[in-house]
Amino acid sequence: MILEADDAVEIILKHIEPISTERVSIFDAVNRISAESVVSRRNLPPFDTSAMDGYAIKAEDTANGSASLKVKGVIAAGDNVAGLSINNGECYRIMTGAFLPCGADSVIQHELTDNGKEIVNISQQVKNGFCVRYKGEDLKDGSVIERTGERFTAYHIGRYVSAGIFYTAVYRKPRIALISTGNEIADPAMQDNPDMIFDSNSQMAKIFFQQLGAEVSYIGVVPDDKQALLDTFKSLKNFDMIVTSAGISAGDFDYMNLIADQLGIKWHFNKINQKPGQHMAFGFMGHTPVFACPGNPVSAMFCNFYYTKPALLKMMGLKEHRNKPVKVILAEDVFKKKGRVQFDRVQLKIENGVMKAYPFTTQDSHIIQSLVAANAYAKFTNEMVGTLKAGTEIYAYVFNAEQVLG
Repeated sequence: MILEADDAVEIILKHIEPISTERVSIFDAVNRISAESVVSRRNLPPFDTSAMDGYAIKAEDTANGSASLKVKGVIAAGDNVAGLSINNGECYRIMTGAFLPCGADSVIQHELTDNGKEIVNISQQVKNGFCVRYKGEDLKDGSVIERTGERFTAYHIGRYVSAGIFYTAVYRKPRIALISTGNEIADPAMQDNPDMIFDSNSQMAKIFFQQLGAEVSYIGVVPDDKQALLDTFKSLKNFDMIVTSAGISAGDFDYMNLIADQLGIKWHFNKINQKPGQHMAFGFMGHTPVFACPGNPVSAMFCNFYYTKPALLKMMGLKEHRNKPVKVILAEDVFKKKGRVQFDRVQLKIENGVMKAYPFTTQDSHIIQSLVAANAYAKFTNEMVGTLKAGTEIYAYVFNAEQVLG
C-alpha cells in the first residue's frame, strides 16, 4: 500500500504508545523523559535575601534623597539572622545571597554609598524592595516544577536539587534492534575488504537513536538469504522496536516482504509516495513495531528522521514528539518533478535575519557527504511542480540545529 508522507506519519503515531516507567535518581535522569508531574517541597529562596553586596536598609529612610545610617554589623551569605533587626536610622552591611534582617525591606549597593564601616552615607532615594530577592521568587513550596512528558536537561537537574527532590519517575529507555541486510555490506568490525561496503547505515542510526535517548543493539549484517533473515528475526527477544536497512524493495534479493507473513508481521504500509525513501515499511511483529528502511544511506537516514524518530520519542513519553517545520526562503532556483513529495537536503543560513535554504549540489540518495554538508530537509509538496524560483517560501525540517545557529 502506497501512502503520502504525512499520512504515513499519522498512521505510525496512531499505533505507538509510551512504554513503562521506572524510578531513578535525578542524577541518572539527564536526557530521560519525565513520567510524573513534580511539585517543589520548599521555597527558593527560603527567605528574603540580598541581590547585591551593600547595606540592608529601610527604604523610607532615604525618602528625602539621602541618609546617614548606623551600621549595626555584617551579615554574610549563610549567616543565621534570627534575632537581628533594624529600626529607622539603622542598617546592616550585607553580602549577596544573605538573608535580610527583620525590619529591612531594601538593599543599597556599595557603589551608591561612601562604603562606611560604622556610619554609611547614602546620597539617593531607594524604593521599597530594591535589590531584594523575595522568598519563593524562584520556586514556591507546592508549585509545579516538572510536568509529564518533558525531557531532563542539566538545568532541570539544578531545579530539582534546589527544590529538594532527588528521585523521580521517568519512562525507561526503549530497546532498539538494528539490522542491515545485503551480501555487499560488511560489519565495520571486519577487516577492510575493497569489494565490500561498510555498514554505515546502522552505525549512523545507532548513534542517532542513542542521542535521542534509546538503548540500541546492533545485531549486525544479514546476508541476502531468506532463511538467515528469518532466523535473525526469530532470535530477537525483549526489544521495543526493530529497525532494518535494505531488503524492502522489489528486487530478487529483497526478502523483507517475503518473510513478513512467516513472522506474522502485519504491514500498515510498505511504500511512501516520496523522494528519497520510497520503499519504506511500517508494521508490527506481535507487539513490537518494525521500521523497514531503504538501503541507500540518505534514504535510510531520512526515513529514520521523518518516521522512526517521532515514533521513538512518543514511545519514550516525550510530549512534543513530532518533527516541527520552519519557514525558510529558497536561496536558489529548484526544479521539482510532479508525482510525489520531495525532501531535498539543504543548508540553512541566517542572512540579515532571514532563514535561507541553499540546496545541496546533488540529491542522489547514496551521497553520505550531503548529510554532513546539509542541515535540513526542504519539503516540496505534490502541488509544487516545475522551477521554484529563489525567494519562494517553503518549509524545512532541521536535523542539525547547531550548524544552523553557528
